[in-house]
Amino acid sequence: MRRHSTVTFLLAIAVCTLGIVESLHSQTNGVTLLDTLNRAHGLSGQGTRFSSCWGWTSPDGREYALLGCYTGTSIIDLNISPIREIGFIPGNTASYAYREFKTYKNFAYIVSEGGRGVQILDLSRLPDTSGLLVREFLFSNGTKNVTRSHTVTLADGYLYLNGSAGWSPGGVAIFSLRNDPTNPQYVGEYQPMYIHDSYVRNDTLYGAAIYGGGGLYVADVHDKANPVLIRKISYSGSGTHHAWAAISGRFAFTTDEIGSVNNLKVWDMQNLGSGPPYLPAAQYSATPTDIIHNVHGRGNYLYISHYTAGMRVVDVHNPATPTEAGAYDTYPGAGGGYNGCWGVYPYFFSGRWIGSDMQTGLYLCGFNGLAPRLRSPLVAPANLDTFTQAQAKAFRWRSSASQTEDPHYYQLHLWGPGVDTLLTTRDTSLTIAPFAGMQNGQTYRWHVWIKDEFSEVSSRDTLQLIYKSSTSTHADEPSTPAEFSLEQNFPNPFNPSTTISYVVPVETGHALSLRIYDMLGREVATLVNEVKTPGTYTVTWNAEGQASGIYFCKFEAGGFVQTRRMALVR
Repeated sequence: MRRHSTVTFLLAIAVCTLGIVESLHSQTNGVTLLDTLNRAHGLSGQGTRFSSCWGWTSPDGREYALLGCYTGTSIIDLNISPIREIGFIPGNTASYAYREFKTYKNFAYIVSEGGRGVQILDLSRLPDTSGLLVREFLFSNGTKNVTRSHTVTLADGYLYLNGSAGWSPGGVAIFSLRNDPTNPQYVGEYQPMYIHDSYVRNDTLYGAAIYGGGGLYVADVHDKANPVLIRKISYSGSGTHHAWAAISGRFAFTTDEIGSVNNLKVWDMQNLGSGPPYLPAAQYSATPTDIIHNVHGRGNYLYISHYTAGMRVVDVHNPATPTEAGAYDTYPGAGGGYNGCWGVYPYFFSGRWIGSDMQTGLYLCGFNGLAPRLRSPLVAPANLDTFTQAQAKAFRWRSSASQTEDPHYYQLHLWGPGVDTLLTTRDTSLTIAPFAGMQNGQTYRWHVWIKDEFSEVSSRDTLQLIYKSSTSTHADEPSTPAEFSLEQNFPNPFNPSTTISYVVPVETGHALSLRIYDMLGREVATLVNEVKTPGTYTVTWNAEGQASGIYFCKFEAGGFVQTRRMALVR
């Protein structure tokens, strides 16, 4: 619903290219409209032309949008001005132009209530749109099938199909994409009741049971063949449409599309109180009459599609007191009802985000709380440097973004004759020794991937190293580490044990320490507190008895201090 008292017009330009006729507006409470596209493909019986949206960023940083239309999916190039449709994938029609998307690596997965199973696109071809559609995945298991699915979730290489009409009662069917993203393999199901949508992080599924007061199902899906209920959050007047979770796992967020209170609810998973029914720790709505739809989180902000209230940003630095941080109203009609903004996608590398309006199309926006990421420049070792058997090498690169405001991680990719490996860290350095299989005199390449749940972009540069099996005439001369360093624990997340490695290049004459702290800064374990001779050391932390959550490993050696973030997930 357009509230012109809160929107300042900078200019009104009639744009006829590609059928766009739209007014450009200025910033509204921190959100700036950058561009819009209204390119319809048919009209549903409910008077809607568009449905959900999603995005994809190529390894070199180019950004594209997928927009649900009545007769298929529009592919939109966001790297040009004005933005424009560059391809269209036909699909079966459905009420409300229904279509939902997610991406994994360079593939997109499209589901619809209109049928045709899961349409799988190979986006690596973009901006060339020929041959985008790889296949339409149809699967049946006895009398069950996924010809029609209401929504789709993707996490850690697994595809979760929610609300499949042919898979009674319409919970979640789970498929692995790890071996072949174009050939999903059935691995299990979670079917407590109809699940309208879900979100998965660290093998924890948050399932939105929209009907019958179902509330929020929280399940452990580590074993995909045997999901286990952790907790069911039932609450009065529920119509749980969508769910999200904070990175710490402490807070969950739900949106109620139906039921008695159609707003955002915040749940403190460590302090739910007595129930059921449970009471939320906090609530948010743009207005009492505008209905909420979907919620997605990035950093300390939630990005919400709020039907007739448009695109909304909510600050959850303190989840117990959510406050509106920005808004852009996409819908020109009256408030209330099921019109306006269907979906949002806030995960572009550039810091831009998109929203889809059922009547008026795609909106490309900026938000002053979301800075662009940097395609991390590589710092060391220098190009054509030597990597020797006798010495570990420190690999360094620039930070892409704030880990606090925009969480992400890095993967160092090193490859060449006999070696092809990925090493994961949230830091901007890794010290590694040569790998078995490296060949004397051969050239090896390395770069860094910047990743989060939904995107992966490479560093701008790829550098080369030359491996030499020895730089000494003494074959038995021991290797001396180059510098102090604390490596990322493995595995991470973990349950209940994890291994931590650290490097000592010189003896300081003083005790080194390796300690574990919780989120409140309380020391929970001392793993090392002694003098060490030069070398690489490994220690195991058994977190049995500790609560699930984020912990920090701190390594101190003289004036050297380094900290690593670890996630204990039960």
